[in-house]
Amino acid sequence: MSSTVEVGRALDRPASEVGQALQAVHEDQWFDRKSSRIAPRDLGNVLVGFANADGGTIVVGIHADRVEGTDRAVSHRNELMQAHVQFCQPAVPAHFRLIECRRGDGEPDRLLVIEVRSGEAVYANTRDEVFLRIGDENRRLTFAQRQELLYDRGQGTYESRKLEGASLSELDRELLDGYASAVDARDPIRLLRARGLAEKDDLTVAGALLFAKNPQRFLPEAFVRVLRYRGRERGTGVRQQLLYDERVEGPIARQLFAA
Repeated sequence: MSSTVEVGRALDRPASEVGQALQAVHEDQWFDRKSSRIAPRDLGNVLVGFANADGGTIVVGIHADRVEGTDRAVSHRNELMQAHVQFCQPAVPAHFRLIECRRGDGEPDRLLVIEVRSGEAVYANTRDEVFLRIGDENRRLTFAQRQELLYDRGQGTYESRKLEGASLSELDRELLDGYASAVDARDPIRLLRARGLAEKDDLTVAGALLFAKNPQRFLPEAFVRVLRYRGRERGTGVRQQLLYDERVEGPIARQLFAA
């Protein structure tokens, strides 16, 4: 089971259980735990790493198998909630929320949960250092690696863009529910947002291609064309051996099946 699903389940637990449930999730490409004492600048580096990779979730307030919470240092927590702007260039796309928990001593507290989206740019810290989340590590890239990431981002940014007009009402719910069930996710919409397939109430290009009922409304060239010819030669003009020319539309999964 992926950490994305496990983290989602843990965050849905009662306050008395959420800390222990998050402790049981293995840190990986999409999940990390940090102490409430982490410096904002250091958190900025982690945010940069996640945004340059596939996004993910960072939980602040758990350290060394102990639930610390964040309520005892509210001003420091506020600084952490500004790290994505203060110490990242450009600002990392991140959403912050507070989750009720119980500290190790049994007292009520709150964890800071940061959901980071994979961004369109190559992100750096204020020292112009670039990090990338690889497995459960945040690695600083060399110049050559940074250039390679720039080239990769140039190819990948189009699919991650919000598609104007493609709201969540365009979703093929049967297809989406099947996907959510396959990865054991309880909330399909939250899953889309966590994986960069939706931004707030709009689908991204990738989200529309995968899960919109009719992505061709927004991306008219996103179809499969199937042509069948008589014999081995295609021919041209009046000698063309075309038997039929069929256009297959719909989301990618249905296109593949139909084609």
